[in-house]
Amino acid sequence: MSGVVELRLGDLFDGPSDLIVLPCSTVGTITRFVANRLLQYSIPTPKRGMSHGETNIVPFAGAENIAQYVAFAASVEGNYSREEAIESIAESIGDFTQQNNSVRKISTPLLGAGAGGLKSEVVVEALTRGFKRTAHGSARLIINILHKSVFDRLQTTESPSKFTTLRPEIPLRLFISYSGTSELHNKWVANIATFLRSNGIDARLDQWHLRRGMDLPQWMANELELADRVLIISDSRYRDRSEKRNGGVGWETMLIQGDMSQQPPDSRKYLIIVREDEFQKGVPNFLKTKFAIHWTGNENEAILRDDLLKEIYDIELAPPIGSAPSIFVMD
Repeated sequence: MSGVVELRLGDLFDGPSDLIVLPCSTVGTITRFVANRLLQYSIPTPKRGMSHGETNIVPFAGAENIAQYVAFAASVEGNYSREEAIESIAESIGDFTQQNNSVRKISTPLLGAGAGGLKSEVVVEALTRGFKRTAHGSARLIINILHKSVFDRLQTTESPSKFTTLRPEIPLRLFISYSGTSELHNKWVANIATFLRSNGIDARLDQWHLRRGMDLPQWMANELELADRVLIISDSRYRDRSEKRNGGVGWETMLIQGDMSQQPPDSRKYLIIVREDEFQKGVPNFLKTKFAIHWTGNENEAILRDDLLKEIYDIELAPPIGSAPSIFVMD
């Protein structure tokens, strides 16, 4: 248990998440801010008759550019909120990350701090306690704060909530782009992803994380934006579909090229594996200038996997620099 909790200045709709939390009352009423967003993104309204502290998590149909799931949280009853209710909501969200390995980044507002009348410091504490009690270790709860004055106050407060602004080590999030060349190739890709996950990397794969009915290009766009690293597994089919802009690989190519253009020159976000005996047959034109691991069937799989981990974790391969020989040292 024990996920990560962070404070963030801004709107929870500013960028993609795996799940967003929207506040409502026990009778289903919502704030004007939330109402405007429901209309803007065609979000369904929350159900009525929820108990105080209850959470209703449903697929975010039609708004996958925001998140895969939306959680309606009954944070207000009448004209007030209770600290225990906010903590219960956070527990439910944390538990959902245990049940769904696709949900790792969650965005929430300061539940109960507006219409519910709770102090922001109390809300942060309650969200932190509940989430860290039940969440998956690699899950991250982002508490979005709209007003800078409140954000600055929470940053400088001497309460225990101060630690939530610090980001402990969480697994690297890595998106895998590949072409479904064959059932055997798909299985190999899944095995690589499993290997990475077993070595502390949150490898994201459509075989596991793409929810049925989701818009595929939007899911890809979200994953690219949320990823710390992107692993492109290329072969002759990937190259062909990339250059002809066919299917999912065609969409990914356009998205990847756009994202690459925004990266600094020394960016190491993208890593390429070429799984083709003849290297040039497996490399799309837009990747020919990138460093790649040539992964053929003739190589030692264990060594290649070890090399892949070193690249992802940016392990320094050069031996340490020793002292200059005394004969060359001037007094």
